[in-house]
Amino acid sequence: MPNLKLFGLILLFPFCLSANVDNNGISSARYTASAVVVYNADARFIPNISYSTADYTHLIDSLVRLDTIPVTLVNQLNIYRTLSLRKPDELGAVIDSIFESPSVPKPVLTAVNIYMTAMVESLVPPTGFAVYIPKDESPYPANFFYGDWNTDIPVPERNNLANFDSTLTLRLTDEDQNCGFVAPFKGVVTSNFGWRYGRNHNGIDIDLEVWDPVRAAFPGVVRVAKNYKGYGRVVVIRHHNGLETLYAHLHRFKVEPGDEVEAGDVIGLGGSSGNSTGSHLHFEVRFQGAPIKPSSLIDFKNHRLRSEVVTFQKLGAYLAVVPQGVRMHEVRKGDYLYKIAQTHGTSVEKICELNQISRNQILSVGQKLRVGI
Repeated sequence: MPNLKLFGLILLFPFCLSANVDNNGISSARYTASAVVVYNADARFIPNISYSTADYTHLIDSLVRLDTIPVTLVNQLNIYRTLSLRKPDELGAVIDSIFESPSVPKPVLTAVNIYMTAMVESLVPPTGFAVYIPKDESPYPANFFYGDWNTDIPVPERNNLANFDSTLTLRLTDEDQNCGFVAPFKGVVTSNFGWRYGRNHNGIDIDLEVWDPVRAAFPGVVRVAKNYKGYGRVVVIRHHNGLETLYAHLHRFKVEPGDEVEAGDVIGLGGSSGNSTGSHLHFEVRFQGAPIKPSSLIDFKNHRLRSEVVTFQKLGAYLAVVPQGVRMHEVRKGDYLYKIAQTHGTSVEKICELNQISRNQILSVGQKLRVGI
């Protein structure tokens, strides 16, 4: 059931866009907000698009049983209940009829203004990161995907891809919110992502000198800044789109956990700490702990992003960027690999190669498979 809240003369309806950090090092949501002017101080309840007519009726029934009935509030809820009976596309005509009346009490104007503003805010199509990231009330960026905020371990021992769909589309930057990109360091790539020395190298190495400034690639909040095993002095930043970037082998820290950073902010100075044979920056990109090939997102020769929006596909324990123009197939009931291959004019072997699966792979309805370019 909705909760009653007391408000003053100005009502704010915030929409979370990114994150700030308070004096205690805890990040909080960054908001933009629109203000609604009310006509008296009796506005006590904020409606929501999820509240039904039954919710308002239940609240009114509860209030009228009180020894002292809050008449103003009951009247306000009655207006909300009346408006809730209408479909969204009918509300405009209803509001017009109310304001065409020769005399409208100020409390009614207040209730109508509050209700319509709340509905408009709720019905506005999301933009930017909000198109791809479910709304989350947590103070931490993209908490919907994580559910925790660990300041001790740079990379989880296990990633969370078990609940991950076969593809995911994310926006990397958003000019409207000043969420851009800056190369972490403009140096020569000396080691790429992939198999190296009998194990997978989950990032890239960029040549630099000790004391060279290392910068945050995207805006976000620092999750880890500590000395950790082979990484040496390492910083991990969680970004507002759900990605995390990792900067290892630093010589000095310039941030600490909980700090908010913008793209281009210096987060540390280059070095050779940890398991390093010389000064360089080890740079990783991950989502829910799963490594992503950094060069599939970033052109390190020209120090820019390859695209504003990318689609990832789960390939075992890794995430691969699906090139633009790649044809996809969503598995339906009754599908099997040979049938899918015939439908798209390809072979089972090619589908298995593109998706790194075996011929006897069990398919699930809704799963997305790459079937060609």
